Amino acid sequence: DRPQGRGRKILPTPIKKIALDKGLEVFQPENINNEESIKKMKEFNPDIILVVAYGQILSSHILNIPKIGCINIHGSLLPKYRGAAPINRAIINGEKETGITFMFMKEKVDAGEIIFQEKIDILPDETCGELYCRLSALSARTLSKLLEKIKSGKIERISQDNKLATFARKMNKEDGKIDWSDRGEKVYNLIRGTIPFPGAFTYYQGRKLKIIQAKFLDDYQDEADTGFPKPGMVIKIEKDSILISTGDKGMIKILRLIPAGSKELTAKQFVNGYKIKVGEVLG
Repeated sequence: DRPQGRGRKILPTPIKKIALDKGLEVFQPENINNEESIKKMKEFNPDIILVVAYGQILSSHILNIPKIGCINIHGSLLPKYRGAAPINRAIINGEKETGITFMFMKEKVDAGEIIFQEKIDILPDETCGELYCRLSALSARTLSKLLEKIKSGKIERISQDNKLATFARKMNKEDGKIDWSDRGEKVYNLIRGTIPFPGAFTYYQGRKLKIIQAKFLDDYQDEADTGFPKPGMVIKIEKDSILISTGDKGMIKILRLIPAGSKELTAKQFVNGYKIKVGEVLG
């Protein structure tokens, strides 16, 4: 159960609601690896344990309980992007494709044998939140394929090549800080890869600005020749956007943002309220 809504009330997750509606027992231990939890899991006598976005690492005592094994759905094409933030990191790094991996779990995180994978393209303007939803839907659609493999007994066990492994450490707020001297595409990938969390940010007159919607203009050409503007400079203010220079000819078109201590604003509302002008520099 998690705090939800503006009142942060403790409410059951959607999957718990479904389980309760179907009369299934729900077990939610604070520590999956203590003696009480291990005993309870053994009583269930499961064929498989399926793990999706679970916040605890399973000990060998739990991993060894199911007859077939513990199976995890991971949001990357392993062995690339092992770890807590594979979707964020894939977008931030400019990957063109990603997917999901069904694998048997072992004590070393995300290093187990692969059962199968499903690939999808990462769309050019897709955010982390949008890609997360598409991968979640793909996982749900593909789950029946996993169950058919289990039922038929035709489960593959493909060892990962550890030499090809890359790691996607957990995101923190500072990971969203924009360096306007980076290439425009790199800045845009950072913005996309940190929506909705932790959020890409910069500063204007000492106030933190969180950018929540933007577009990328490659090789921007303005009728007024601005030469090579300083990275982070306001190049143009349009009806619905603010154009910001980067370390190359790419421009970031800010559409929506949240100033520290304020509500979400459109670019137009921000310009009207904060009187930002062409030539001022962010960062």
